[in-house]
Amino acid sequence: MRTLNGRPLPQAGFSLLEMMIAVTISGLLLAIVMPRVQGATTGLDVQGARAAIANLYARARVTAVQSRRTTTLNLSGSSVWITSPRAVGGLDTIGSVTNLTNQYGVAVTASGNVSILPTGLVNAGTPVVIKVTRSGRSDSVTISGYGRLK
Repeated sequence: MRTLNGRPLPQAGFSLLEMMIAVTISGLLLAIVMPRVQGATTGLDVQGARAAIANLYARARVTAVQSRRTTTLNLSGSSVWITSPRAVGGLDTIGSVTNLTNQYGVAVTASGNVSILPTGLVNAGTPVVIKVTRSGRSDSVTISGYGRLK
């Protein structure tokens, strides 16, 4: 097409070469940034799983003190749940069973279940250590005999 005075209209858009350069540069930037994003995501998952364990422990401790019954934070594989004895007999599960592998993609290693006495103290001779690991990153929750989290 031409303008009224006979000159051709300027071409709009990008050439194929310009598009290829832009795609190549964006691909290189993505390749550089992606490992850092994945590492940050892994770290957040480990921290989230550690926080979930700490929250479940706090809930178990409150339940033990309020109900005046020994409450247990159960750890089996990657599943964590709270149980408390019924007045008549048997056990009640407080809340739901949390599967940390499904929720955060982490592996859980624990040195045992945690029994919380009605006073809020932990019925354990040594501190209980719960370790959370994913892709080489790990964090742990240590519960002392006095019921303190570290």
